[in-house]
Amino acid sequence: MTLDMGICPAAAQRTEAARQLIARARDGELVDLAVLSAMDLCVLGGAGPPLLDEAVARAWNRLGGCLRDTTAEAVTETLLDRGLLTDEGLRTSARPRSGCYAPGPELGLVLAARRHPRFVVRAEAEGQDLRGLRLFALGDQAGPADGLVAEVPAGLPPDRAGDFRVVRKPGPLGWVYRYVLLSPEQAAEVLARWTISPLARPGRRRAGGYLVSVGLPGGEEPVGIRVRVRGDGARAQVNGPGPHDEADHDLAGLRAFMLGLMISARTRG
Repeated sequence: MTLDMGICPAAAQRTEAARQLIARARDGELVDLAVLSAMDLCVLGGAGPPLLDEAVARAWNRLGGCLRDTTAEAVTETLLDRGLLTDEGLRTSARPRSGCYAPGPELGLVLAARRHPRFVVRAEAEGQDLRGLRLFALGDQAGPADGLVAEVPAGLPPDRAGDFRVVRKPGPLGWVYRYVLLSPEQAAEVLARWTISPLARPGRRRAGGYLVSVGLPGGEEPVGIRVRVRGDGARAQVNGPGPHDEADHDLAGLRAFMLGLMISARTRG
């Protein structure tokens, strides 16, 4: 069982609230949207790459059908309790859930960005099994991006453990992600700060780097542009996207470079 967030007509009534969130991001605000577990994402219908880490998709697929249904029902209750979903049917204490659920404006933006991104940015540690940063651009293919939803690996909020009570065992389904709405300029800043940081590699003196992919989602990998970034905290060496392209940037230069990559991806799309 997974939820189809497109089945509730009342969800369209929240578009004005969503526009207000986008306007706040355009004005320079970092707009917190939601904190979701990998299990939440699977139930909400995002159970495959490039939407989820491969380990999460494998863990979800290993669950039997009955266990999936039971898990989906329990997760749905927690999403309703947290105010991320709304029951669109009339309900009294004596009546069960209607089965017709709509996302609130914050969750709606997360789902819209992940399901139908204008383009996707991924920053992954090269040669290491670490969770990476993802950016999903909002907007249709014909126009400019309305903003970007950053998917940032996070830990379970200690004061909100009850919100994630369905996750009883450690493992990929218990991984947590924070979603933040950003302007393109803010997204470039986040991407630059993420990749300029030195990445330690066990047993090696030289720090590792990041692979940054920018483009339209196609199959399991975004297609379009890929660069390698190796930083020391103050400067970063960038290789690509051309076979002979190499440059050295400080933080401001790297931020401008990342913004240019996203503009290029938008143009190609």
